Amino acid sequence: MKKKTSTFLTLLTLFFAFAGCHRTDLTPAYIQITYEDINNCFDVSNFNESHGLTFDSEQLSALQKHNFTHCNVYVNNKNLGCWQVPCKVPVLDIVDGDSVSLVLLPAFRMTGMDNTVTGYPFINTLRQKVLLKRGQTYSVSDNPPTYVYSNYASFPFLETFSNTSPFTPTDTANSTLTFVPTVVEGRTAGEIILGGANGQSFDVTSSTFRVPARNYYVFLEVTYKTEGNLEIGVKLSTAYRPFEVHQIGGIFPSNGEWKTIYFNLGSTVYANHYTGGDFSDINLVLTGVGSPDKETHYYIDDIKVIYIPRA
Repeated sequence: MKKKTSTFLTLLTLFFAFAGCHRTDLTPAYIQITYEDINNCFDVSNFNESHGLTFDSEQLSALQKHNFTHCNVYVNNKNLGCWQVPCKVPVLDIVDGDSVSLVLLPAFRMTGMDNTVTGYPFINTLRQKVLLKRGQTYSVSDNPPTYVYSNYASFPFLETFSNTSPFTPTDTANSTLTFVPTVVEGRTAGEIILGGANGQSFDVTSSTFRVPARNYYVFLEVTYKTEGNLEIGVKLSTAYRPFEVHQIGGIFPSNGEWKTIYFNLGSTVYANHYTGGDFSDINLVLTGVGSPDKETHYYIDDIKVIYIPRA
């Protein structure tokens, strides 16, 4: 009996010793990402050459302005999810001492009817080799990514209001106001001031530009500072109503701050394009209403329309 007990205890000791040698380490490494890591990191020094364009310094500066609030994180091609920045992302599937492939894809919350978090599809995928260690934090700020626009990205409409404005009154019988180029807080911007002799509302239409009607991502990006609500619409011809305006969303007062927001322009064009063909000629329509008691200021810093083929 003693011999059997001794053998059992010996086998039990060996089992636990073996199991202890192969215990899985569940201590994660962490990737720390700040808002600045994915927003202040666009290189446009070779943009004109790579895209065959002649954008001036104001336009190139506009290409660098973004408001990415989220980030899709990939480690060794594994999707670790979409995280709101700033964030600290745990990573379990690593081997200490080995570098991993890290991809950070900026994302944002679409404004308007399509209120979803969307990855920014207009940049080249950037892969970085980084060393992650369990129990330690890798800060992206120590080696921030540098993004460049894809050669397939096109900008049919890019306005900075540095010299002129592409907007004119939609109906001069109602309002003759339009955005006037000015400089505010060191920025060139288009300005409309409502109140007094200027009246309490404006309605302006942009110059015409062309965008794909299907199989493309088409986004509208607006950097603004407003004291009143701003409605944004798209005017395009259909088989039934020429030059019909379709609302795509609204902007609330920005509370004294400059903000950048995004609209899914492609979905509106696709849903309302009935004239045939792969492209549609459109105009942007901006409308605003002021307060009867005081002046209401509207400033638009940049407006960008960008498209790229869907993969």
